[in-house]
Amino acid sequence: MIPIILSSLGFGMSLFLALSAYSLRNFFRAQLAIVCRKRGNEERFGEILRDDESALESCEMLGHLAFAGGLVSFMFWQLNSSPSPYQLTSNLLLLALGIWLLLFVFPWGVSHVASELFLFYFWPVIRLLIPLTTPLRFVAGGIDTMVHRIAGRTDPEQDDIDTLADEIQSVVDEGEREGLLESRAGKMIYRLMEFQQEDVRAIMTPRTEIISIDVEATLEEARTELLEAGHSRIPVIGETPDDVIGILYARDLLEHIVQTPHKSLSDIVREPFYVPETTTIENLLETMKRERLHLAIILDEYGGVAGLVTLEDILEEIVGDIADEFDEEENDQVLRIDDYTLSIDARIHLDEMNDHYDVDFPEDDDFDTMGGFVFSELGRIPRIGESFHWGSILITVTEATSRQVLRLELKSDVVWPHTNSSQRLATSSASSTDNSQRLVPRETESTPPESP
Repeated sequence: MIPIILSSLGFGMSLFLALSAYSLRNFFRAQLAIVCRKRGNEERFGEILRDDESALESCEMLGHLAFAGGLVSFMFWQLNSSPSPYQLTSNLLLLALGIWLLLFVFPWGVSHVASELFLFYFWPVIRLLIPLTTPLRFVAGGIDTMVHRIAGRTDPEQDDIDTLADEIQSVVDEGEREGLLESRAGKMIYRLMEFQQEDVRAIMTPRTEIISIDVEATLEEARTELLEAGHSRIPVIGETPDDVIGILYARDLLEHIVQTPHKSLSDIVREPFYVPETTTIENLLETMKRERLHLAIILDEYGGVAGLVTLEDILEEIVGDIADEFDEEENDQVLRIDDYTLSIDARIHLDEMNDHYDVDFPEDDDFDTMGGFVFSELGRIPRIGESFHWGSILITVTEATSRQVLRLELKSDVVWPHTNSSQRLATSSASSTDNSQRLVPRETESTPPESP
């Protein structure tokens, strides 16, 4: 009699824990919030969101233990009752069918229909399981970390993030194939996923392209330079480009030209906003929204000016290029000379080339662009006409100044794939700005390439 009771108790607990686990996996936050609000207990919504992962682990662990206990008790009862082979086989088949229906089919169905209601009403019981399984979860976590280290993956949470990213990409691809999602929407989703991981260095206008105004310039001279540049905000510098006195707003300048034309630029500029180049784009966007800023100066590890980012640069990272009446017509960043030859802007990012053209250029912390890659490979500033091989690709410098590489020719042994963007890649560093900035220092020896 006791084995029957223990078996029933074990399978009953397994059923409840299976219902709990399925519900914790499949509930929708928005629907759960509605359920909690309608029943006058919004605090429970926060409790579930805070502890749902720990509760899921607890339910799964205890569910396995309860199932094992119920199965052992059932087998003990069967063996003690000395059934015939036919009876034992029939009982085992019925047990397997019952387990499948009660522990898999039924919980799965309930969780897809009423997981939020189940969690709301049974959460007081479920949360009691969390402290009971703390030792088990601690041991399981240690084993999980050890297995990841043996496999060469030191961050289990990163695996979950990577898996989730792959799943999202698969859903987007499937939606595009089925016609449920427009291509533009899919590209925006991809940009948002990259947006959360990239730092501002990936989208900043580099120091070598900063357009700035000398602090000694008069208000009238500053007005002329603003009109020529077509920007609404521009840095004002002192003796060197690293000495940013402030940011000149066109609105402030026009107001003072009329009312106080005798003032100097240092009197009317606004304080510059600085961020390190390791700041993520997502964090910078949140800061700029909170502080109501449109322009940030990017600093390198030594405190020097590395570049500049505008609010429009960030928006373009999500929605693509934004052109306005001040932007010049874009030139192709990748020109297909023939099936085996490409002419590319040296400012194109390596990850974009790798993604669009199925190549494997190294993505290093020390450089982001094709020009930086060429510098790293040669160890010096190359001359026009210099070339070298990277695998099966012959890379030739076709345009350069005494300071920078402007354009490269890539000749491959195989046909270059055709991209979906008519062989055009927009460089992050050369993206159009919000009329706030595209930086070019005064002391540069040569005229920078035309902004795309």
